[in-house]
Amino acid sequence: MRITRTASRRTLFGALLCTLSVAACGPAPEGALPGEKSPETETQQQPVVYGADHRTDVYAYPASVLRDRAEQSTVALMRPSVINTSNPNNVTFNASSLRSAYNLCSDQRFLDDPTPAFCSGTLIDDDLVLTAGHCITSASDCSNTRFVFNFYRTSATALKTVTTADVYACSSIVARQVGTTGGRNLDYAVVRLDRAATPRFVPAPIRPGSTALPLNTGVSVIGSGSGIPFKIDDGGWVRDGRAATRDYFVANTDTFGGNSGSGVYENGGFTVAGILVRGVTDYVSRGSCNVVNQCTDTGCGGESITYARPAIDAYCAVATSERLCADYEPPPPPPPVETFTFTATNTNSAQQNTTNVNVTLAAGQTLTFGTCSLPQATGSGDTYLRLFNAATNTQVAANDDSCSLLSLVTFTATTAGTYQMRAGCYANGSCSGTVAYTIQ
Repeated sequence: MRITRTASRRTLFGALLCTLSVAACGPAPEGALPGEKSPETETQQQPVVYGADHRTDVYAYPASVLRDRAEQSTVALMRPSVINTSNPNNVTFNASSLRSAYNLCSDQRFLDDPTPAFCSGTLIDDDLVLTAGHCITSASDCSNTRFVFNFYRTSATALKTVTTADVYACSSIVARQVGTTGGRNLDYAVVRLDRAATPRFVPAPIRPGSTALPLNTGVSVIGSGSGIPFKIDDGGWVRDGRAATRDYFVANTDTFGGNSGSGVYENGGFTVAGILVRGVTDYVSRGSCNVVNQCTDTGCGGESITYARPAIDAYCAVATSERLCADYEPPPPPPPVETFTFTATNTNSAQQNTTNVNVTLAAGQTLTFGTCSLPQATGSGDTYLRLFNAATNTQVAANDDSCSLLSLVTFTATTAGTYQMRAGCYANGSCSGTVAYTIQ
């Protein structure tokens, strides 16, 4: 059970087993672009409810830092076509109800909520919003996105009045990454608004430092799951902090399509620790209608949340901000890249007829090699890479499909010695490529 829950929390109607798999590591799009459902990629899937449903409307949430974050720092990403600004003092939204949009059964929650949002985000500086990289993919996508503050309920039957002063355009994408580079799977974007949102709204602080979140750390999410007005979910906790890579962490947050880009707060200081990016399926069928998919607290695959720090570092590498970059230290230069080429066939998944190259590693050095992600790395066909301790001829690492059909291996030597990289192809197929490798 979640260690952060209290007895007063609502329970979810019905209990359904998790029926779909966790989203694969892909261009980190939030599970199925958790949010929007328009720019989804084939590797994306959407989040789900774990255990009891902790989503709470902003008006129903006790006065607190999290409520302030929802009211002052959270944005919904929408297309201009769903925003009606004919009355500048009372902006409305052209969108289906949650019930209609997802054919939900009558006993589900939030049925009458409108669904105009496709992703979520967090104000982190005067004119900067942090969101998922798969939510805004290009300059043209930026120009077709609006950031809407005050998208929450003030009662069970009323929405907060939104004016044109609460609606911002996207000026530019300052920093963005979607995918795996150097063994880190990241999905983030820092975008600049067309004007400052302060002092009307208040930026949320970023979690200091770059350490991984400890196991069982309580976390909260604020955003527009399934496109509806902001909900606060404070009942999640970290299931895997991924301390070795610190690219993303896994938690059991109650998040849905539309929560892509949502700010995820650690429940200690309520600073932004991450960005919701991936998860498992939201809804499953029950007869002629659909219900929320429910997993146990430790079941299914959990929701993937990109750490905020890599996004901030990427921003500070190309721009300045007193609020964000005071403690920024430029990263050390990358290690030199070496390469070798290969053409192979009938390798039995890189166990015969391979191209082999030896490297010498000191204890503690990390070897990264692949046909993808690294500079100059290329591949054609389904590549397969293995690494052996040359002295004992024992395998110490291997990878098949780190980047679709291409491969990437990262290995840290515990003892000094000679290691052998072996490049081949999956099964008995044919492939070729350039293997790039670095030692750090």
